[in-house]
Amino acid sequence: MVRMRKGLMAVGLLTALLFAGCAVGKQGNLPTRQENEKGETAAHSMAAQNIATQNIALQSEAPLIVTFLDVGQGNAIVVEQDGAYMLIDGGDREYSSYVVSYLQSRGAEKLDYVIASHYDADHLNGVVGVLHAFSSDMVLAPDYETDTKIYASFYDIVEEKDLELVYPAIGEVYSFGDAEFTVVCPDGYDDTDENENSIGIRLVYGDTSFLICGDAGEQSEKRMLERGLMLQSDVYLASHHGSAGSSGFSFLERVEPKAVVISVGADNTYGHPAQEVLSDIDKIGAKLYRTDLQGEIVVVSDGRSLSWNVEPCETAAAQKDGSETRSDALVFDERAEYILNRNTKKFHRSDCGSASGIKEDNKAIFSGTREELIQAGYSPCGICKP
Repeated sequence: MVRMRKGLMAVGLLTALLFAGCAVGKQGNLPTRQENEKGETAAHSMAAQNIATQNIALQSEAPLIVTFLDVGQGNAIVVEQDGAYMLIDGGDREYSSYVVSYLQSRGAEKLDYVIASHYDADHLNGVVGVLHAFSSDMVLAPDYETDTKIYASFYDIVEEKDLELVYPAIGEVYSFGDAEFTVVCPDGYDDTDENENSIGIRLVYGDTSFLICGDAGEQSEKRMLERGLMLQSDVYLASHHGSAGSSGFSFLERVEPKAVVISVGADNTYGHPAQEVLSDIDKIGAKLYRTDLQGEIVVVSDGRSLSWNVEPCETAAAQKDGSETRSDALVFDERAEYILNRNTKKFHRSDCGSASGIKEDNKAIFSGTREELIQAGYSPCGICKP
């Protein structure tokens, strides 16, 4: 049975830590993005066994370690602190075994928390794989439904293992070893754009902090700003893989990150990361890290300062041609063929991976314009951005 609980959790006092910085530079043993799927998975497994020791020398017994795994066009973050483990999203299906092997290589036997930010396949597939391999004290997930096979699989494994499932609310605080995290979004789970229902957290360890908000877009960002939430964070994971509909300049100004991480696939078809987002990162003076260019990104906090396993990218503005632009600059009046989900009232591009999970009874094909679908009550998929 699935149990739901909401509430505040106390946090312990942060103990004094000793820390040695990491060697910097690109990780020579990490797989290149040109490898085929089989080779990439094998190389990822090898990297999972070695990454913690090849670039970072730890002298403290209990630092906070945040690893942004290289899962292509998706998100997967592993957080460790003094024997406590947390997974935030898990990437898409082809990276599921890699995420499991990484956690095993880190010595995890169970997870204190698993957070599914939302139910898009590039975030949820790996979560399901991890829940098959590990137990978890608590699973945090958004309170909305979607008509996909992976969503059904997620709830099946939660029920099968009788895991505690929580639909968190803004302001709730959860302890994690000597760290704690606060839920900062969403302010409800009823947005027609599922990305805006993404669970976001601000993780704090001593004087250091991390902001991770799934695929939250401009509406979620606006609500967070209006609420006056504490958002300032040393490290910000760019929402929605650096897309044009997220990480607005006003939001970045409030967060004031010293570093921005973008988890994104090489040569993705969505134009991620957007040129304007990269330019805004430059404007606020933040350093940039990218999984498509640098592989796994590991950040270690001793409670006072941060150390990284790689150097930042030379410039955030160095972006390949054809990058995405903000939505107000796009033109959507061309006729095209779209795939409709009549249950969720979403429409997708014909090549969208999320559309493959729609049940046949709920699937329809539409030829026409984007505006016609919106006028008919449909909303665009947040992944393929039709």
